[in-house]
Amino acid sequence: MIHGQKIAALCVAEIQKDDIQSMIYPLNSLLKKNGWKTFIFSSCTDMYFDTPFDNGEAGIFRLLPYDLVEVVIIYARSMKKFSVIDDIVGWARQHGKPVIVIDDDERREGAIHVNFDESDAFRHLMIHLMEEHHVKKVNCISGIEGNYISDRRTGIYKEVLLQYGIPFEERRLGYGMFWGDATVKVMEEFLKDPEDLPEAIVCLNDTMAIIACDMLSERGISVPEDIIVTGFDGIEQEKYNVPRLSTCRRDMDKFADFVYDILEECSSGRETKEQYFFPYAFDPSESCGCEKTSVLKVNVKISDMYRRMDSSVQYDRSMTNMLTQLVKLDKLDEMFSTMKEFVREDVWFCFNTDFKLVSQKESDGQTVHLYETLPFTDSVYANRFFVAQDEILTDKIDRKELVPDWDMVSNRCEPVVFFCLHNQQEICGYASAFVQDDNYEQFGTCLQRIQKLVLNLDNAIGMYEQQRALRISNQKLINIQSQIIASFADLVESRDDSTGQHVKRTGEYFKILAGHLAKLPRYASMLTENELNLMYKAAPLHDIGKIKISDVILNKPGKLTPEEFEIIKTHTLEGNQIIIHTMANIEEDDYLKMAGEIALYHHEKWDGSGYPYRLAGEQIPLSARIMAVVDVFDALTSKRVYKDAYALDKAYDILQSSSGSHFDPDIIQVFMDNREEIEKVFMETMEAGRSNAAVV
Repeated sequence: MIHGQKIAALCVAEIQKDDIQSMIYPLNSLLKKNGWKTFIFSSCTDMYFDTPFDNGEAGIFRLLPYDLVEVVIIYARSMKKFSVIDDIVGWARQHGKPVIVIDDDERREGAIHVNFDESDAFRHLMIHLMEEHHVKKVNCISGIEGNYISDRRTGIYKEVLLQYGIPFEERRLGYGMFWGDATVKVMEEFLKDPEDLPEAIVCLNDTMAIIACDMLSERGISVPEDIIVTGFDGIEQEKYNVPRLSTCRRDMDKFADFVYDILEECSSGRETKEQYFFPYAFDPSESCGCEKTSVLKVNVKISDMYRRMDSSVQYDRSMTNMLTQLVKLDKLDEMFSTMKEFVREDVWFCFNTDFKLVSQKESDGQTVHLYETLPFTDSVYANRFFVAQDEILTDKIDRKELVPDWDMVSNRCEPVVFFCLHNQQEICGYASAFVQDDNYEQFGTCLQRIQKLVLNLDNAIGMYEQQRALRISNQKLINIQSQIIASFADLVESRDDSTGQHVKRTGEYFKILAGHLAKLPRYASMLTENELNLMYKAAPLHDIGKIKISDVILNKPGKLTPEEFEIIKTHTLEGNQIIIHTMANIEEDDYLKMAGEIALYHHEKWDGSGYPYRLAGEQIPLSARIMAVVDVFDALTSKRVYKDAYALDKAYDILQSSSGSHFDPDIIQVFMDNREEIEKVFMETMEAGRSNAAVV
C-alpha cells in the first residue's frame, strides 16, 4: 500500500502484444476507477526457449514488492516458462499475499485460478451453423493433434455433427497446427475437388480462419456466399479482417469486472473458491452471413492500422538512431545524455550499484546477477528521464522502494510498468515508466514504445559486453574455443534485425544438406567425417564480417544504394580477415581455412557472376557452395526489414530456377530431394520462434 492506496501487481509476458493489452487495459481502468494503483511487471519475451536472454527477462519477476502489494495477478497463458509462475506463486504465499492465476492449464497450490470456459460457446457456434444456416458439409481445421484444447474443440465438432445426424468424415478434418503453413496445406486438401467443396469451414482459432478466408478469396470463392468460415478466440487481428469473422470471444470489459470482484474478495480476507470460470460468448458476424460488411468500418480499421504502423515506423527509426549512437560510447554519463534525446515517456532507469560499462568494468571478481541468485543489489541508482524536464537526475535508493518518488507515483493516476535491464542472463537493473492510459490506443502505443526503448538499451549493453569479449579474446581463446565461436554468431544476430535466428536455421539446413551430399559416391571422399565436422563448426561464422558494417546500412528498411551494396559486399572479405587474425594460433589451420573460405566465398555464383572474386563452377569451394544454397533459402523464407517472407513453394521455385546459374545443380537436386527434412526444421524453428514467415 502507498499512502493508503492499494496496489495490484500484474505479472505478464509480452505486454507489447495487442491481445495481452486487450486483457490488461480494462482491468487497469477498473482498478483506477476504484482507487487502486496498478503495477505491471512484464518480460519482453514469453520465455518459451529458456535462453540466456529469456532468463534475463525473467529477472523482472524477482522485483515484486510483496510488502507493498495487496494482491498478485498472473496472466499465465502469456508465460511459457512455467517455473517462473511457480516461483511468483511461492514467493507471494511466503509473504501472505493472495495470488490470482489467469488462464492456466496447471493447478498451483495456494493460488486462485480463473479460467475461460469455451465449450458452451463453441457448441453454440456449431449449433448456429446447423440451425440458422442449415449446413450439412462442415469441414474443420483443428489445431495440434494431441493438444488438450484442440482435442476438446474437435470433440465438440464431432458431437454436434452426430447430434444433427451428420456422419463424421475423416477427410473433412485437418490439423492446421494453430498457425500458417500447416493451415495452407489443410486448405489445399479441402479445395482439391471443386465438386465437393464444404458449405462451412470451422476453424479452431482466428488465425487459421483468416488464412482460410484469404485462400478462398484468392480462388474466387466468396465468404460467406459460397462458403461460411468461422474462427475462435477473437484476436485483435480479426478486427482488421474482411469479412469480420464469426467467432467466439471473451468480453474483456465483463472479464475485468469478474476478476475485480475476486480481487476484492481475496484482498479483504473474504473466503474465495480455488477455481472460477468465465465463459466465452459466440459472436456471429459477417463470415457466416449474419451481418453485412460495412465499407465504413473497414476504412476506419484500415486507417487506424496505417496510423499505428506509421507511428511505429517512425519510433523504430528513432530507436535505430539511438542504438547507432550508443554503441560508440563507453561512459555511463555519455550513455544517459545520448538516450535523453530519444526518450518520449517518463521513465526511471534503475541500475545495480555495481553496474559499469565496458571501459570501467573489472575483468574478474565482479558479482554476477542472475535470476536464480542475486538479480538486484540492495540499493540501486535511479536515473530519471522525464519528458518535461531537461536535466537527468540520479538518486541512490533502496531497491525495495522501487522508485525514488512515491509521492509522484501516488499522485499520478497512470499505471507503472517495470521491465528488466540485462545483457543475456546477466541482470544489471530495471526500468520503470508511467503508462499513458487515457484511451486504449494510447495505452498500447505507450507500452510498445517503452518496450522497444528497453530492448534497445539491452542491446547497447550487450554490444558493450561483446566488444569487450572481443578485445580480450586473444588471451582466453585457447581455453574457450567453442564458446567464442558461438559468441561471434550471437554477435551478428544481435546487430542485424533482418537475420534474427538466421545463423541457427542455416546451421541446421547446412547439416541436412551436407550430410546427404556425403552419402553420394561423387562427394564421399570430399565430405569425410572430419571435413563435415569442420564445416558444421565453421558455418555459423559465415556472416561474421557484418560486425564491420554500419548498423544504419545493415538494418536499412529500404533498398540499398549501389554504394551501400558495395559496402555490404565487403562483409565477405572482412569476415575472412576476422577469422584469420582473430583465431590465428588458437584454432587449427584446417579450421581457419574452412571458416575463411565459407565466409569469403558464400556469395560466389556457379555462373561466375557473384562476389567478391567472380569465381565459377568448382572454382568455388564445396563448403561455400553448400552455404550459398541454405543462406539464400533462409533469406527467402524469412521476413526482412525490406521485404516479406516468401512461401516455401515460391522459395523452392526460385532455387530450382537458379540451378546452374546461381547454384551448383547437384547441390540443388539434393536439397530438393530432402524437402521433407528441410521443411520440418523450418516449421519447428518458425513456429517456436513466432516467425513472420509469409503465408500465401
